[in-house]
Amino acid sequence: MNATTKVRYRSKRLALATISLMTALTCGTCGTPDDYLVDKSTGIGYRLVYQAQTWPVARDRCADEGAKLAVPKTLNEYLFMQKLVRGMQYSSITGSDYKLVVWLGIHNLDDYRIWKNVDGENINETGFHKWSRGNGDGFSDAPEEPHCAGLDAVNWLRDFWCHRRQPYICQIKPI
Repeated sequence: MNATTKVRYRSKRLALATISLMTALTCGTCGTPDDYLVDKSTGIGYRLVYQAQTWPVARDRCADEGAKLAVPKTLNEYLFMQKLVRGMQYSSITGSDYKLVVWLGIHNLDDYRIWKNVDGENINETGFHKWSRGNGDGFSDAPEEPHCAGLDAVNWLRDFWCHRRQPYICQIKPI
């Protein structure tokens, strides 16, 4: 190979490497359904669902589309979800009397003393677990107690009654 050929070869390799890098950097939503908003810092996609459901139904609906009810495992993930809630079009929420709480994938249905995420992990050990004052204490296994968790636009985690129909956030990791 002469010097000119070597320069052309290196230039082509550099151009291909640059294109590959640019594609990787700009394709934060590749493999994510269109209605999901991707947090570029984590690569996680979120979809706010305005059709209110009970917590178990919301969990199942997310799973039906290959996602899960959103689980904040860091403060930054929680704050990203909270920004989504702050930007909600509250008048577009259907099927809910109390539109301020949005379901997350956190519950204490198995044991009122332990809040778990939908992955089965104790949130005190694996992720974000900052509660609003008076929330998350878990008083009993009685069904009239709040056993599911959500968030609103201004507070930390909130416990709420699982049978209430609320909007919810699904979470998906792009392919």
